[in-house]
Amino acid sequence: MHSSLVRKRLNDMCDSYSPLSGPPTLTCPSTPPSPTTWLASPQIDLRIMSDEHREKVFELVTETFFRDEPLNKCLAFALPHEPIEFAELVISTALEDQCSFVAIDIQTQHVIGIILNIIKYRPLSATINNQDKFDIKNFQSEKLRFILSVLQRVHGNVDLFQKLNTDRLLHVVVIAIDAHYRGLRLTEKLIRASLERAKTQLNINAAFSEATSLYSAKAFRKQDFQKYNELIYIEYDNVRLASLTGEHDRCQLLAKQL
Repeated sequence: MHSSLVRKRLNDMCDSYSPLSGPPTLTCPSTPPSPTTWLASPQIDLRIMSDEHREKVFELVTETFFRDEPLNKCLAFALPHEPIEFAELVISTALEDQCSFVAIDIQTQHVIGIILNIIKYRPLSATINNQDKFDIKNFQSEKLRFILSVLQRVHGNVDLFQKLNTDRLLHVVVIAIDAHYRGLRLTEKLIRASLERAKTQLNINAAFSEATSLYSAKAFRKQDFQKYNELIYIEYDNVRLASLTGEHDRCQLLAKQL
């Protein structure tokens, strides 16, 4: 994101935070508002993400995904600043790869849902990896590094390139839906649109994601993704992730051939 746009967005966002609120605590933030009860379902259009959507996508990543997604929520990121380095990188990469979608309310023309996908390539060798811009050590935020280490661990020794017999994979990195539009199955629709574009337009024949909650895992399962590995949060870190029990107690590595 252009630096002037980041500064403007940060100023707008910070104006809404009270200076009396104090530093972030280690407890989970409040639950987002319940989905809106619609008299008639809103008309939603799915479009390939372009640069004109960048600012609204940035808002959904930093203000919704990093607030509500269970793993992010548990770590209590300092919002809006702490996730910026990750948000900027994944949005820019997704724009380059041209395989991400936004959901737009036709009546209001607001971006109300996003799926950020990037293309991953088979490493050139065991020591040369062409995806090093997402290397854990490149991020300043310790919480970002911690989450990326969780996602790295869930892969274990599974080589998806070998398992799925491909040199390219569609990686579903972020899905975020405006809280008022949840319950409309937008996650499933965004995943389906992404897989269709990857297969028919980009000649990609496999996809994967690290599903960090029960809700996202269910959405991928409905698209016939299979589990290749999983990580139980409290077994990974029973102090920092102690609250992640019950339905959101694990991260699953899910993948499918297209």
